[in-house]
Amino acid sequence: MFQKLHQGYSRSSSVSSAPYLAPPIEGTGQIFTFTPVPIDSSASDYHQPWDGYVPSCTLTTQTDCQYFPAQTANIKVQDIYTGIEVEGDDWMQMACQAAQDSVGDNGGPFGAVILQIDDTTNQIIRYWVNHNQVTSTNDPTAHAEVMTIRSACASLGVFNLGCIQKADSLLSQPNATSHCVIYSSAEPCPMCYSAICWANLPMLLFGATRFDAAVQGVNFSDEAIYEELEKPYSERNMKVYQCTVDNSLDAFNLWKRSEKTPY
Repeated sequence: MFQKLHQGYSRSSSVSSAPYLAPPIEGTGQIFTFTPVPIDSSASDYHQPWDGYVPSCTLTTQTDCQYFPAQTANIKVQDIYTGIEVEGDDWMQMACQAAQDSVGDNGGPFGAVILQIDDTTNQIIRYWVNHNQVTSTNDPTAHAEVMTIRSACASLGVFNLGCIQKADSLLSQPNATSHCVIYSSAEPCPMCYSAICWANLPMLLFGATRFDAAVQGVNFSDEAIYEELEKPYSERNMKVYQCTVDNSLDAFNLWKRSEKTPY
């Protein structure tokens, strides 16, 4: 199933600095039937599945390769994932493959998939696959989840992926409403989690954990951000000031007294 799905996914060229917005890939009649199958990774007899992939080390200093062995299981600490550990599916595998392909394109090791699902039949209408584009676009916000959200919203002509009205969508859908869900190859960073919330996506599924992303050699740790957000502004590493000016409320006053498109 995964190989068949993946045939429709093509990546952007690493030679282009323009952001790549993935085109929609039409569904083939699949029904979205994700039923969480719980797992208990803390059980003594549990062994996480691993595909055995060990890539060749192409580091310039070959002696450094010894410090970066292949990791075979997700790192889960602090009970953060208690109650949400489940078996993945073909769409999760697709997101992870997109992340691997991104590395081959000189991008960051992150990928994402968004499915548009009919509310009446649960049929997958179409989907989008995208990947991290930070270095190719020189855009620090071009994370995989953000780029996939941008792709879906641009194709559909909407900013709410939680409830897509047939009358509002630029693309056809069989019934009155549909919604989207997102698969991410790794646990979203705080920025991407916020973007997922702003897009009103009702379901997030991810593979690797934030702790996997932080291991030596991968080096994408968000812990400093999580710690910063828990502190008062005055205690944060970034210098932050709340500035008083006479027009700071003008935009809000205009907004609430004007006809507008709320979001």
